[in-house]
Amino acid sequence: MRTAVILSTYNAPDRLEPTLIGYAAQHRSDFELIVADDGSTKATHDLIQQVAVRFGLQIRHVWQPDVGFRKCRILNQAILATDADYLIFSDGDCIPRQDFVDVHIQRARRGRFLSGGYFKLS
Repeated sequence: MRTAVILSTYNAPDRLEPTLIGYAAQHRSDFELIVADDGSTKATHDLIQQVAVRFGLQIRHVWQPDVGFRKCRILNQAILATDADYLIFSDGDCIPRQDFVDVHIQRARRGRFLSGGYFKLS
């Protein structure tokens, strides 16, 4: 099953970096990583490029101009950018456990929606 992780972000490269590193540390690497960016500045683009090189990640950066809050629109654009069978949505400030993608794939069922929680860190 082809899997894509879609991360939404907006002008928070300091929070996006540990999140991307978390996906570099996953137990499995057979997934596509897409950053759905609702108009961040060049700092976010530069960070994505740096992390991709540093950790050998293939990251697709789907960006739209900043003309107000349009998170749903950029998520739809990210969906259109992949042909994956299974989509995992998260936020660019949520650092995944090492088994995050693996657990999702193990528990995936046709016609079902899998939801998870998170712990807030200071």
